[in-house]
Formats: sequence, C-alpha cells, structure tokens
Amino acid sequence: LEDIIMCALAKAPADRFRTAGDFGEALKVIQTGTGTMPHMSVSAMARSSRVTRTTLTTPLPFSPRRRPKSTVAVASVAVLAVGAAIYQFGIRPGSRTGAGSGLEATRVAVLYMEDRSEDSSLGYVADGLTEGLIRQLTRIRELDVISRNGVAPYRNTDIAPDSVGRMLDAGSVISGSVEREGDDLRVTVALLEGASGAGIERTGFTVPATDLLAMQDSIAVEVSRLLRQWIGKEVRVRVQREETASNEAWALVQRGERARKDAEDMLARGDVAGVFGAFMRADSLLGDAEAVDEQWVEPIVLRGRIAYRISRLSQDEPREAAQWVGVAMDHAERALDIDSNDPDALELRGTLRYWYWLLRVTPDPAEAEDLLSSAKEDLEAAVEADPTLARAHNTLSHLYANLGDASSAVLAARRAYDEDAYLTFAADILWRLYSGHYDMEQPVQAQRWCDEGQRRFPENHRFTLCRLWIMTTAAMAPDVDAAWMLLADVERMAPPFQQREAAMVVGGILGLAGRPDSASRVLQRARAGRDIDPDSYLSFIEAYMRVLIGDPDEAIDLLKQWLTAHPEEDHAVAGGEISWWWRDLREHPRFQELVRGGR
Repeated sequence: LEDIIMCALAKAPADRFRTAGDFGEALKVIQTGTGTMPHMSVSAMARSSRVTRTTLTTPLPFSPRRRPKSTVAVASVAVLAVGAAIYQFGIRPGSRTGAGSGLEATRVAVLYMEDRSEDSSLGYVADGLTEGLIRQLTRIRELDVISRNGVAPYRNTDIAPDSVGRMLDAGSVISGSVEREGDDLRVTVALLEGASGAGIERTGFTVPATDLLAMQDSIAVEVSRLLRQWIGKEVRVRVQREETASNEAWALVQRGERARKDAEDMLARGDVAGVFGAFMRADSLLGDAEAVDEQWVEPIVLRGRIAYRISRLSQDEPREAAQWVGVAMDHAERALDIDSNDPDALELRGTLRYWYWLLRVTPDPAEAEDLLSSAKEDLEAAVEADPTLARAHNTLSHLYANLGDASSAVLAARRAYDEDAYLTFAADILWRLYSGHYDMEQPVQAQRWCDEGQRRFPENHRFTLCRLWIMTTAAMAPDVDAAWMLLADVERMAPPFQQREAAMVVGGILGLAGRPDSASRVLQRARAGRDIDPDSYLSFIEAYMRVLIGDPDEAIDLLKQWLTAHPEEDHAVAGGEISWWWRDLREHPRFQELVRGGR
C-alpha cells in the first residue's frame, strides 16, 4: 500500500500511474489479492526498496475468497490519503503543477489558433501567429514548450484543450482566435489549466490588418505576461522581429505554408491526385515572397524543403528523385549565398547531400565519399550554429550510423529526441536509440528506449520485437510465456521477414530458459527462402541464437553460409559493432579459421 501511494504521489509524471483506472487497479490488487500492478515505471520501481519484479507480477499470498477486512479498510485509507494529497498539492496561481494532475505549469502547449472570419480567409494568419508564438516562447529558458510537431496533430480538430493538455503532459495550454473587426484584426488569447481546461485568464487586442508583424509581437508579449502571472516566475519574451520587415512577404510565406500543409493533409488521406498541385501552389507563393524580400532566407529554404519532400516521395524512381534534389540544392545554395551561416540552409544542404548519397546514383566511389563527408560537415555546422535543430540532429544520427559510429549515432539521436520528441521520425529515433545501445552492449539503456518506443508507438511492431531481443540480454530474464505472447503480437503487426526474425529470437529465449530441443525446432521452422529473406540475413540471426543455446558448430556453419553470400560483411564477425555476439566462439578453432578468411 505504501508503494502504491508513493507511486501515485511521485514527483515526475512518468513515475506515476498513467491513469486513475490504473491507480484503482493497483488498489484492487490489495483488496482481492489477484491481478498485477499496472504501468508502474521502471524508475519508480528502482527507487522503491520494497517493490520488486516479483511483487509486481505475483498474486498476493492471501485468498481472494477470504480477503481480510483490514485490507479493504486500508485501501479506503489509501484513497483518502491520496485525495488529501491532491487537495494539499493542488494547483493554485503561482504554483508549478496543475490541479492534482501533476502536470507542470511550465510545460506549455500552444494550440493552433482558430480562424473566426466569416469567409474563413484568415487560416494562414492564425497558423503563422501560432507557429511564431511557439518559436518565441521556446527561447524562454524557464519554459518547456511543446514543438509545433507536437501540437500539429490537434490542428483543425474538435479535441478539447484539456484532453490535448493531458495527452501532451502540458500544465498550461494557450488557445486563441483571429477575426476581422472592420479594417482591423482582433486576436483573442486564453490561458487554460492543462489538466482540466479551466480558464485562467483571457486577453484580446486589435491591430491594423496591414500590420501582421506587430500582431505577432503583441501576442508574444501578452502570452508571456499571462504565463508570468500564472507560473509565478520571471517569464519575459524578447521580442525579435522576423527576418523580414515586409508584412506582404510574411503573409505570402504563411499562405505558402498553408498550401504545403494542405498537400500533406491530402497525402495523409490517401488523396494523391492533387498533392503535386498543392506543393506547386505552395512553391509559387513562397517564390512571390522571395520576390518581395530577396534578402529573406526563410521562403527560399522552405522552397528547398518542398522540393526535397517531392524527392522523398519519388524515391522508387531514383533518377527522378535525384532531379528534385537538384532543384532543392539550387534553393539551398541561393539561401547560403545570402547568409553562409544560416543554420536552416546548412541543414537543408547537408540533408540533400546525404539523401543524394543514399539514393546511390553517384557511380564514382570517391565522389560518393566526398558527398557523404560534405553532408556531415554541413549538418555539424548547422547544429553548431543552432543546437536546437532537432531535424539536423536526427539526420546526423542516421549518417553516423551508416558510418559505423554507434556512439555518435546514439548521442545525436538522443539530442534530436530531447529537442523535439514529436518529430515526424520520432519512432525511427527511438529505434536508433534502442539499437545503438544494444549494439554497444548496453542492454539496460537499450531496454529503456525499447520501453519508451512501446509507450509512444504501441502498434509499431519494432517495439514489440525489441522486447524479445531484450530477453536475450542480461537486462531481463528469459520468460517463455511472455515471449510466445510477444511473438503473437509481432505476427499480427509485422511483415513476414520480421515475423521469422521474432520466431528466431523466441528460439534463442527457449534455449536460455533451458529448453534446447524446443529451441532447435523453433529455429528450424523459422528459416525462410529467398522470397522472404533474399539477403540470407536470417542465417546471421540464427547463428547468434545457436550460440545462445550452446550449439557452436551449427552457429559457425551458418556464419560461413552467410559470409559466403556477403564477404563484404566480415567486419560483423571479426570486429564491428556487434562482434560481442561471437565472444563465446572466439577460442573455437573453426571460428578462428573463419575470421582469418578460411571460409
């Protein structure tokens, strides 16, 4: 009971029960003596000297048919105790957490503003003001502001602000609207308590419709004032003018961004017919903005990103994709001619160079190597100029992984996730964090990121598969029943290759659990032909599983088979990032012969 209460009152949201229902289920364990403790975090368990893996998964010793009356009474006391704690630590103006929710008031979600014009013509203004406000609030050290990627899924939805606040763990939510008032525009901004949606304060002002930049500055000042009063800390935004002084150019950029979002929405709906046209409308508007203010880098970089996006959509046709890289590169070079140190332009050029290298359309190996080196230099320069560029950190992480630098790949991936956990590629970043730590033989850290991936993306089969892999390490004891259940989940979600891979790992788990005969049968059944495994990679995986179950000769035979098909991959056996797989084989004469090249 003490452990349950301490978990419910944990300071960090991640250490508490995820829902009130989970808290109730935990109390139910005490009342009935059956069930399991739900969703208690690893860190919370580690800090409790009394809570162990056994106490969380094993039914309590007394019978549910004869539960002691004292237990029901104690559970009732627990409810009262937690209720009192909620009252005691509830949010009040000037405090840090939201009304008993544990949500930090300094964690802020700025929802996309609503267009309340009669003709719905101010959507681009509402979006531009929202994204500008997010950028300005992000510069305030005292705040933890959700990125635009984090709030974008709730744009143009009917989801209540308090629901968004709880989903994003934001104790403070900013909402607003824009509407016409004669020749002026009226902006209304509200500060809401994140967990309940209760209004804290509302403000509004009008500015001439022709002075959109002044409106952007006014919103930032007003919102920082509201947050300062609410949080009780010094929260002051430094008003920084956009890099353009032209209201017309600013408006054209926001219209271009609106058209780009329309294209992305079409893609999400599967409506591909109008996607290219929408991207071209966006490019045209951004081109008009560039013509109005030729020294403003942003519209040029945005045009480059649109061309890069089209290239990514054309990746099945490498030559066509390469042509769009050329278009995007022209934009990047033009932006860098204006400002050679602009971090967004450097990130764009570095990303384009790396993508061109990935397309494998450069026949000359020396030229390809120079391309990769230049991409690395650009991306490293971008994050040096602006360490908050999550996209650049993510691309660098991918590039480092291709260079075989696992530690740098992990560090860059972690920086990307810390800067923006809501990037489009968040699932890939989490997978890279898991796999990088796994490759470096750091299973506890690998498990941490596997668990985070499972929490964020429960339907992504990779984060079910990694839970199986973790069972083959020292971080977790093999659990055969759990392994079979995880395999069933992978078979429900994953393509055929990953299904066979998961079955191979289950074979290894069976061997570790002392069932070598069953393990061998499972491994035999999991083998696949070239239709599923054209690169024979499953034989490489099976070789490691054979090591785990104590069958070195079969493991070496499989490695020889794999290396015959992939002689260029000998580093994965002789050295490389996962050479620790073969530690138990190193003294085996046949393995030594294999490493020396006697295949």
